[in-house]
Amino acid sequence: MNTHVDDVVRCLAPGAGPGLTAGARETMYKIMDEEPAPAAVRRRRRPLLALPIAAGVLAAALAAPAVFSPAPASALSIKAEGGYYLIEIMDMFAKPEVYEKQLRDAGLDIKLRLQPATPSLVASSPILATRTGNPAKLGGIEVIDRPGECGKPFGCPLGIKVRRDFTGSAEVVLGREARPGEEYAAFTGFDSPGEPMHCVPFYNKSVSEVRALLKERGLDIQEFAIDREPETKASVPDSMHVTGGFLRMVGKVALTVSDAELPAKTVRTLNEKNGCAGG
Repeated sequence: MNTHVDDVVRCLAPGAGPGLTAGARETMYKIMDEEPAPAAVRRRRRPLLALPIAAGVLAAALAAPAVFSPAPASALSIKAEGGYYLIEIMDMFAKPEVYEKQLRDAGLDIKLRLQPATPSLVASSPILATRTGNPAKLGGIEVIDRPGECGKPFGCPLGIKVRRDFTGSAEVVLGREARPGEEYAAFTGFDSPGEPMHCVPFYNKSVSEVRALLKERGLDIQEFAIDREPETKASVPDSMHVTGGFLRMVGKVALTVSDAELPAKTVRTLNEKNGCAGG
């Protein structure tokens, strides 16, 4: 999967709607190291990618804290310790303006948004979508990672900390678990590490075969993207070959399919990138 922040940030945009988006298709083809199709699609929403953090964000401390969040029901707990503000998220489903007010009350010009994310992107490092101000201070927002291996492609932070002399502004987009019926705003290929089809040998199998593999994992097919066609479809012939896919919401996937099989070399490359054996 693409881990370059610039690529991720270019995919940031609001909006929602049914179907597989142009941004999702573009990301799909980046994962497969192919060129995306330039054709128009039914809708314009582009997804957020690789953005997130775990519920219950905690932070390491060096000195006695000064607490800025007085009420136990606050959406955030913000503590001043040493030269940093340490931020813990208490309510993962609060409105962005609630976070913003608490951060502003602490003197921080930071916007915080939490977006529904697929499994591998929950409890992962945040992407700072926008950072402006004194260039010397732009390193003032940091991630506190969990010690040791965590198995997540973007790391497993325990929290975030902001230098108390940070004078810029920032927008931090984090990932959280999705609620039933809620479309993912941050997602990657369903065969990526931490996703339900990781190291499952599905490449080039027929739609009917992959449908059975998905059912074993509690997943249903929501839609199909046919090899570079601009629009998705609700159904395709069961004989078509599956070349990839994404989780769209809890329990629902979008499959990419083609009349032709992927070359064996491409399959080997995809498996190697995901740390899987076989071709």
